[in-house]
Amino acid sequence: MRPTHRCLLSLMNSPFRLIRLRFSSNVKVIAKFMILAIILSVIFGGWRYKVSLIDAGDLKNLDFSDQYSRKMLKALPMNRRPIKSHVDSVFESGCRDVLEEAKKTRANAAFVVLTRNSELQGVLSSMKSMERHFNQWFNYPWIFLNDERFTLQFKKEVRKVSSGKVKFGVIPNLRWHMPAEKSDPIEFSEAIEEQGDRGIMYGSMPAYHRMCRFYSGYFFDHNLVQKLDWYWRVEPDVDFYCDITYDPFREMEAHGKKYGFTVMIKELLNTVPNLFRYTLAYSKKNNITLPDSWSLFAKDFDFVRGVNEQYYRDIGKKEQFWSRLQQRIPLLRAQQSLKENKDELDEYSLKALSSLSNPSRLRNVPRDRFDNFEYNLCHFWSNFEIARTDIFRSKEYRDYFEFLEQSGGFYVERWGDAPIHSLALGLFLNQSEIHYFRDVGYRHSTLRHCPLNSPHQLEYQRSPRYTNGYGKSEEEYWTNYDKPLEDPDIGTGCRCSCPSDPAEIENSDSSCISVWAMLADSQRGSKKLLDLDRIEKEAVGYYEEYISEHAGGDKKWKLSKADIDKLQQFTA
Repeated sequence: MRPTHRCLLSLMNSPFRLIRLRFSSNVKVIAKFMILAIILSVIFGGWRYKVSLIDAGDLKNLDFSDQYSRKMLKALPMNRRPIKSHVDSVFESGCRDVLEEAKKTRANAAFVVLTRNSELQGVLSSMKSMERHFNQWFNYPWIFLNDERFTLQFKKEVRKVSSGKVKFGVIPNLRWHMPAEKSDPIEFSEAIEEQGDRGIMYGSMPAYHRMCRFYSGYFFDHNLVQKLDWYWRVEPDVDFYCDITYDPFREMEAHGKKYGFTVMIKELLNTVPNLFRYTLAYSKKNNITLPDSWSLFAKDFDFVRGVNEQYYRDIGKKEQFWSRLQQRIPLLRAQQSLKENKDELDEYSLKALSSLSNPSRLRNVPRDRFDNFEYNLCHFWSNFEIARTDIFRSKEYRDYFEFLEQSGGFYVERWGDAPIHSLALGLFLNQSEIHYFRDVGYRHSTLRHCPLNSPHQLEYQRSPRYTNGYGKSEEEYWTNYDKPLEDPDIGTGCRCSCPSDPAEIENSDSSCISVWAMLADSQRGSKKLLDLDRIEKEAVGYYEEYISEHAGGDKKWKLSKADIDKLQQFTA
């Protein structure tokens, strides 16, 4: 007998007898409900447990389109799946000999922190975490930027923690404030205030708009940053959960990578209602051939090619195409009969024509779809990014930023630098030039990514230059890292200690890592468009065969599964 069944029998026997003997009638009812809830919890909990036992190897037995379905993502969460292909993989699963790695030549790179004097404690917290898990061995410099001068206390405290050089810079007023603040201050203030009235996150904060615009278009030009080949953006009050025992800058250079991220999530739509439209307008104006990374951010509703393709542009999924085709075939047959000057139409075609007068059958053109693309709101969370500075200093990116700047969206709306960086990468880079730092554990605000540990672990080796930012108890916590997995493709971390809260972002509905993994998967073939002209012609033939055999019948014509299997072989 299964343990679940034994548990159920146990609950159904002794507890109910005790209730009948010892409780009054009212309490008896409440107790029965409580025990019923326990029984249901055991039953459904068992079912959930059974589903979660699906192994990553079982995915290979499914069609590729089913592997990333909502159902399968619940059955086998993303953090329990390998993400490894010719497009992108972790640079190292587990630990390297970090003292040997530290002997290698450094890249022309630095950490860049945009902060204020009032955020000193958050800055120190981030620095201690970064120094403990990475920089104690590699000693990269820190660059701090502010729209006002840093205090002596701020400079003194951060120098205590850093194992590398430290530099401080002030942002020029012309780069921090927007032109509209001077040319039309009333419009600027009203736009900011109106966003606050609508409850847009950070929309009522002028400084937040300035920060997003600065990161979008100007921080690469600061005299302390423009000399760098690479930067690693760090925010105040973030945590790192794993040891990074290799140099990310060198690895990215060696693998042809230009941009790296660790969290990919969906943006709030009300912060960027027109950003996607402006981006597509820029793309069309400049005749940009969109690379494969564009699919990371845009749903492509191009399923078919043919004379009548405009009648299918509102469908959201390929499966819906067959339903639309079935609706249209009697109409196409009617049009064909009229062209051939036939006096009579079959009753099915007549019904199809009459249905056009029914307003409920009119197609609804989806909102926010442009050129058959719709923004899926995915973006790389730019509070962590490792990137080449020349991406954003290129003429292509400059032109894109200036195009956005002229729209006024940085203050009329609350455009973040994260979706702007991401959409720009979708315009200019291939997915193979972007790297997911899956092995880097990271937390910012209430979102966390923390990988499972690889079986390839090495003993922690303290650097002679480590500044001992953490106390004894904290050091003991980090040396007692999580138990490694046996699979190095799923467990990728080096000495990670992951908290239970907040939950792993890879598994969240707001995460876009499943999109990243699906598009990077080696099993994914190139997209094939359906040959609509051939399919409609063949389907009309199926329809004519049907009505010749069922003249006067009441049964509605339908495309059979066998029909669909034949038709979907016709590709353009």
